[in-house]
Amino acid sequence: MNTQLHNIFSSGRTLCRRVSVCCLFALLIGSAQAQSDQLIKGRISSADDNQPMAGVSIVIKGSTMGTTTRADGTYSLNAKPNSTIIASFIGFESQEIGIGNGSGQPRSVVDIILKGSSVTLQEYVVTAFGIKKDIRQTGVSIQSVDATQLTKAREPNPINNLVGKVAGLTIGASAELLRRPNIVLRGNTDVLFVVDGVPVNSDTWNISNDDIETYSILKGASASALYGFRGKNGAILITTKRGSKDKRGFSVEVNTSQMFDKGFNAIPKVQDEYGAGDHGTYAFADGKGAGNNDGDYDVWGPRFEGQLIPQYDSPIVHGQTFTTVFNNGTKFTGNRQPTPWIARGKDNLSRFIQTGILSTNNIAVSSTGEKHDLRFSMSHNYQRGLVPNTKLNITNFNVTGGYNFTDRLRFESALQYNKQYTPNVPDVNYGPNSLIYNMVIWGGADWNVDDMKSYWQPGKEGIQQIYAEYQRYNNPWFTAKEWLRSHNKTDVIGQISMRYKIADGLDITARTQISTWNLLRTEKFPYSATTYGREEGRGDYREDRRNLFDNNTELVLKFNRKVGSFLNVSALAGGNARIYSFNSSYATTNYLNVPGVYNFANTANPGIFSNYMADMRVNSAYYSADFTIKDYATISTTGRVDKLSTLPKGNNTFFYPSVAVSTVISDYVTLPQAISFLKLRGSYANVKEGLTYS
Repeated sequence: MNTQLHNIFSSGRTLCRRVSVCCLFALLIGSAQAQSDQLIKGRISSADDNQPMAGVSIVIKGSTMGTTTRADGTYSLNAKPNSTIIASFIGFESQEIGIGNGSGQPRSVVDIILKGSSVTLQEYVVTAFGIKKDIRQTGVSIQSVDATQLTKAREPNPINNLVGKVAGLTIGASAELLRRPNIVLRGNTDVLFVVDGVPVNSDTWNISNDDIETYSILKGASASALYGFRGKNGAILITTKRGSKDKRGFSVEVNTSQMFDKGFNAIPKVQDEYGAGDHGTYAFADGKGAGNNDGDYDVWGPRFEGQLIPQYDSPIVHGQTFTTVFNNGTKFTGNRQPTPWIARGKDNLSRFIQTGILSTNNIAVSSTGEKHDLRFSMSHNYQRGLVPNTKLNITNFNVTGGYNFTDRLRFESALQYNKQYTPNVPDVNYGPNSLIYNMVIWGGADWNVDDMKSYWQPGKEGIQQIYAEYQRYNNPWFTAKEWLRSHNKTDVIGQISMRYKIADGLDITARTQISTWNLLRTEKFPYSATTYGREEGRGDYREDRRNLFDNNTELVLKFNRKVGSFLNVSALAGGNARIYSFNSSYATTNYLNVPGVYNFANTANPGIFSNYMADMRVNSAYYSADFTIKDYATISTTGRVDKLSTLPKGNNTFFYPSVAVSTVISDYVTLPQAISFLKLRGSYANVKEGLTYS
């Protein structure tokens, strides 16, 4: 009996324990359900102006779960009652806020106000050889510009985007299409261009706006001494985009802009009270001086008063003569019937030019994975000029890629193809070949540009143009349609590199790069066209060919490591071998035998031919070392030795040293509240063309 009772009680205790475990498990389930996620909403605004803040990061502390605020500053996310959320935004102080209300229940609405941060953010700039450095530790003058802010309303030339963006850099757009902009950096016009750490030969038209990530301007020889004599006046560094920055690892970007140009900001005001001629007299006979002041066109003839005067389009009456008497008593007799003398062409230029068009389109596909990054970009730029029959097309393909074979070995490559092509570029030089010269500087208001559209004289098509003068100047429509100056240029820039990480803070890179282009410009100089030195008007054909090849191959060893507890050393040493070759040829007829046939076999007199060749080899060695002492001060030194094949032995090797010191005083000295950042720097460099300080 006792044994049976004992067994019963033992079974009961076991059952109770099982029931207790079940109850406890149920309580835990209930507790977990009580702790289930709740929807939290709110709005984030700035303490400065109480305006909503878009793009603020909201993260649940201790997890990777989070969201960002919308355009109106609002957000929503699921969180547990005992959670803490962290709100952060660049330039503002982060805030941690518990979403509980003290009663164990979460708040459904959590509004947050962020205050501006007084802490100076760490900013990096790209320096020589594409090395990124903390701006606080640079002892030379460098300024960076983020290219993303320059692509909303883009210039056809990417360098023109820098106008007004960089202190000490002045950029003036060239008056002639496809000419390099007028670039002045601290008073110097010879500025080096560097793409992804490698110097290139560029007319600045061969890089697409949409492929540029940042610009870095190295001001003066101190900043660019590592490039030797090529960087003596400073450099403009361009870093191109690589891979995708989208968190999903893949992105497609489409960028398009369409711009229209109605004309000049201001058209020069010219007198339209007096017409062609001189000393108040003018009468047209043949436009070559047979009339009264009808050759070598001037614009101080008779006042426009509707009087009858023989003009370039006055009807010729054979067998009859007409006599014109001027106010000063001068007479002229000829067989052209006088017509009213009025200012029929006082707005010729505004009626001649057309609306310009600038159309820029780009598509880029990029991808980033665990081991790779890849980006392909295609851009097309179309311009229609203000001058009729002028246009320009620029097509650009760009491919960049990188692959990590291992954690230590990485391969990178880039290839850029650029094509510029136009059938006609207007001439803006001084002389009868310039439209502005013909229409504004020396053109009068006695002729109507609309009457010049049919520019060939009847019966003399292809041989003789129509104009108000036949000694020096040219019909604008004839110049635009027949005097053609083509431009065809192909640029290819490519590089490959391999980087191996030897140890932490120590790696070696081998890289080779090619920059090459070829250019063909032609000029079809039609019959009856005249310019200075070619007054016979018998036509010509010209070709200008140029080819360039530039190769840089280098090996660079980089070191970056902390030495002890107070010193950080960042250094590099490398060698470079440069192969440069340039050749050009120029050929022109010496007047044409047959009008309108543009080839060298059609030259009337022996043609004129010339050519030029230049080759150069440069072997270089260089180093750079930065010593940073507890983030208080940085001492930087660089040196480069170049040996040139173009100079005599014994006098063909040069050394370019530089040294710089920088310290951020605001890091260790208490300054007035109005001064948040104060840096002191100084530098020296010797580039063999005088000493340069900055």
